[in-house]
This record gives sequence, C-alpha cells and structure tokens, in this order.
Amino acid sequence: MSINPFKYKPLVAFSILAATTVYSPTLIASETEQFEIGKQKAKVCMTCHGADGISTQEPYPNLRGQKMGYLISSLKDYQTRERTSGLAVLMQQQADALSDQDIRDIAYFYSQLGNESQP
Repeated sequence: MSINPFKYKPLVAFSILAATTVYSPTLIASETEQFEIGKQKAKVCMTCHGADGISTQEPYPNLRGQKMGYLISSLKDYQTRERTSGLAVLMQQQADALSDQDIRDIAYFYSQLGNESQP
C-alpha cells in the first residue's frame, strides 16, 4: 500500500497556516519589543546618524534599513580595532561601551527602520 503524497498537501498547508495564526501575535509582540529596546539603546547613535537613521552630517553614514548582519559586524570590527580609518576613533569608543546584546538590539532597530513591516 502506498501513500499518495498529494492527498495530504492541503492538510499540511492548513496545519502550517493554523500554527502561524496561533504564534504570530507572540512573534509580533517580541519584534515590537526588540525594536523599542533597540530604539532606546540607539539614542546616542542618533546624535550623528539621525533620529530616523538618515544622517544630517556628511561624514556619517545612513543606517536606516541597513542589513542587520552588516551592522553587527561593523560594530564588532570597531570593538576589535579592525576599522581604523576616518572617524573610527569615535566609533571605537562608542562600540566599546556596547555588550553583544546591545549590538544585536541596535542593529535590529536600524535594520527595521524604513521597512513597510516595521514593528
């Protein structure tokens, strides 16, 4: 006796939809919470990079919508002194004060800014 894999696809699709519906509110609350935590931790960053992640000063880059992985690796590179050009000394001092969790929260905040699905 063989099982027809096409017979069970609607059941699988329904199960995935039901699970998504049940867990979505928790996920959304968590993303919103992480966004707000990141926003609070990023207040010092806003001095140079702008309140909305768009810098108002020429030498500072825009962070709005930047990829989270890039932001994390950049901050870690400042901490380890792998980034040394330009205004790196300022960023090194700022990055030194951040924990790994702070870096993740700030990176999440800036990566979500400008997204249509922003929490």
